[in-house]
Amino acid sequence: MLKLNEILFYSFPLSFIVGNFLINLHLLLFIITSLFLIVNKKLDFRFKSSYWILIVFFFYFFLSTTIQFQHISSLKILLYQHPGLLNAKPMTISLGDSSIVKSFILVRFLILIFVVDTLFFNKILDLKKFFIFTLFCTSFVSLDIILQYVTEFDLFSYKSMANKNSGPFGDEMIAGGYLQRFSFISFFSLFAILDKKKLKNPLLIFLIIVHTLAIFYAGNKMSFLLFLFGCFLTFVFIKKIRIAMFAGMFAFFVIFFLTMKYDTDVRNAYKSFFGNVAGLLTKSGSSNLQALDKQKIDQKASVGSSKRGYYLLRGSHHYYIYHNSILVWQKQPLFGFGLKSFRIKCWEDLTENSMSLYVKNKNKKQLACSTHPHNYYLELLAESGILGASLIFIFFIILWKDFFHYFIRYNHQKSLEGVLLAPIVITIFLEIWPLKSTGSFFSTGNATFLWLSVAMLFANRTKKLI
Repeated sequence: MLKLNEILFYSFPLSFIVGNFLINLHLLLFIITSLFLIVNKKLDFRFKSSYWILIVFFFYFFLSTTIQFQHISSLKILLYQHPGLLNAKPMTISLGDSSIVKSFILVRFLILIFVVDTLFFNKILDLKKFFIFTLFCTSFVSLDIILQYVTEFDLFSYKSMANKNSGPFGDEMIAGGYLQRFSFISFFSLFAILDKKKLKNPLLIFLIIVHTLAIFYAGNKMSFLLFLFGCFLTFVFIKKIRIAMFAGMFAFFVIFFLTMKYDTDVRNAYKSFFGNVAGLLTKSGSSNLQALDKQKIDQKASVGSSKRGYYLLRGSHHYYIYHNSILVWQKQPLFGFGLKSFRIKCWEDLTENSMSLYVKNKNKKQLACSTHPHNYYLELLAESGILGASLIFIFFIILWKDFFHYFIRYNHQKSLEGVLLAPIVITIFLEIWPLKSTGSFFSTGNATFLWLSVAMLFANRTKKLI
């Protein structure tokens, strides 16, 4: 049972490649084997004060969802075809009691944090093996994506899709997100494997080039931007990797500019994205607003502020979803509507009198509702209200405090454990960064990754940081 438990923990990065079904099964088996070990071996455990915040949140969210879905559990919405509406087919939405059950089993993430902390505390698990296994997984995905870009086919015969390459993920275009989350752990795995600095730096530079190229070729633009942000944070705050990071990123940008020059598909895919980002960050982007408005925006459908950043966002589908999530939250700001309620309440308000719920593009209207608001913080507000969101915000603030505490004090320690904490800190920071589009906060993949990372951070902090 002990060996099985170790294998299950260290192989978590592999299950994220296979898919959500395996992640769920993997998580369940790991929790079961962990609880068995804790009880059977009577392992010592510790209870941190931060746990109370999560306990209160999960209990509150289950109670809130149960109460709210007493009113909407039987809701069925039939959406008929509207003239000129894109992709609008008659469909039925029915959630029933499934949201109540799912809100209850969210407690598995609280259990995950507890068992990981206990197993690390009793020295059954260690970060070194987890890092090494992650290195193999991300290296395989990276090389497979680069192969797919160069030859148009990967090792599994999945075909490249012009400016997007999914590698072993097949039809799911999430390879960039996977690498953005796990790559920093892979970089620091060399500190656990190699002692000789002369060999370590060249290999580290090679890893940085390969992983960065793979994320770039994957075509997931937000993941690529977040990864670059993470590289910047690593360069600024982590001295041990600074030279290798600079050299690796320099070599990457040489290849990047060559690719942008000679590959039309990649250039077109990234050109508009970087243009919008530059427009948000600099005043120079304001000169392109009129052209952007003429191409993509019907001013009659515009709602809200006329600030430059909002105009740029209006060119994307996300702006309307973000706006609609705020509208849903404003209807019940204190308590929210419960787990998975956004997909119901947004459709419920989809009327001809509420044009902010549509994206208008060239005289066509595309529905601006989704299964979730595409931002963790907006989703928490819409579904758990101010009360629930505040609990998670407080928990995140505690994490942010630990980030700065780590960089100020713990980063100067020479122990291997101190070095291996650095990528976990950066990874969590990028995961909860508020200014990005995301999947659902409560989805299997996102939630498992976030709480697994939090569990490893909590389990490996020294007493000075608790």
